[in-house]
Amino acid sequence: MLAAVWGCKRVPPITSVPWTPVIDESKLGDAPSAGKYKVTLTNLGNEEAQEFTVAPGGSESFQVTPGMYNVTAQAHGSQAGRAYNYIGATNGIRIESTDGTQTTITVAASESSALVFKEIHYNASKATGTATGRYLKDTFFEIYNNSETTVYADGICLGDPLSCKVYDFSDKLPNASDYVFIGTYVWQIPGNGTDYPIAPGESFIIAASAIDHTKSATSLDLSTAEFETICDKYKEKGGQTDANAVNMVLACTIKETGLGNQFGKFTDSAWAIFYPSVPLRKDGEYLESNHANNYGLEVLKKDILDAVDCLKTENPDDKRLEPDLDAGWIKCETTGGFQSIVRKVASTREDGSIVLQDTNNTSEDFTVNDAPEIRRYGVHRPSWSTWTTAQ
Repeated sequence: MLAAVWGCKRVPPITSVPWTPVIDESKLGDAPSAGKYKVTLTNLGNEEAQEFTVAPGGSESFQVTPGMYNVTAQAHGSQAGRAYNYIGATNGIRIESTDGTQTTITVAASESSALVFKEIHYNASKATGTATGRYLKDTFFEIYNNSETTVYADGICLGDPLSCKVYDFSDKLPNASDYVFIGTYVWQIPGNGTDYPIAPGESFIIAASAIDHTKSATSLDLSTAEFETICDKYKEKGGQTDANAVNMVLACTIKETGLGNQFGKFTDSAWAIFYPSVPLRKDGEYLESNHANNYGLEVLKKDILDAVDCLKTENPDDKRLEPDLDAGWIKCETTGGFQSIVRKVASTREDGSIVLQDTNNTSEDFTVNDAPEIRRYGVHRPSWSTWTTAQ
């Protein structure tokens, strides 16, 4: 009888087995490593999901219930003003061996610009107490983190691209079509790489002068701008008193005459922000185009984070930027019109932050607004931007 009882005793069921997910980043190309991934293991029998944090190439094992599973690996990252979304999947894997099962998940990365122009005021204002006087010091650029990961403003450059139709550098530079050319200056944000974090939903302001311009014109208060284009060369030429904003570096001056004002373009211009992957040329080393005395600084198109084309007329033949940088264009009134171009909102996230429309077509993505405003839509300042007034 005892023998019968012992003979019927069942072997305890296996409740868990070791499983090792291995992240393969060999297909990332130029994208940086994500550092860590959220791996989701979904049981095909009961649809229960488990989440694990896994490092690339790691060999850590986890205890899971035997069964059939789908696996996904996801991550977000940023580098040089660009956002990266990482994704990989392996479906229909069987995990049941008590000796352990290893699953390789190959991930790929999709790249987008985290930083985009949100609002630009460039066509100047009307000076107080005059009917026609123009006030030329209140230009500003607002740049927004449109991604879901923190990026850094350190090293980001602002410049004015030349017309691809007028300035021809094809005989001066191999593969000239891979470049865009800057025509007047390059301003660069200083920093060691992590000095100026910009969280998702935050923006930073680059002002010509970070002061309250309402005291001198029908304008706006820019005293809370994060950066301003004040440099030694400009101050030597009678520029305004240095304010609280961080001074940008005048990295390149292609045309010395452009220093009469910090920006100097009040009716039309193309604008671009970029992160240079190679060192910028030094003063005096710029390329001369096939049109005599027209110089430019070459910047790789792949380094451009965002670009907009603002025309003086409604003639599309006046476009400066090629379609791969901006398929459209936009136009403000003449100098003194006190308008801004404003990027449209595409959607709102659950946390209330906005997602701006970015189709690489300024004609579709922007509107002209008669009341320039910084931090429109309730956008936040960066945490390190704490000053409230100019000096």
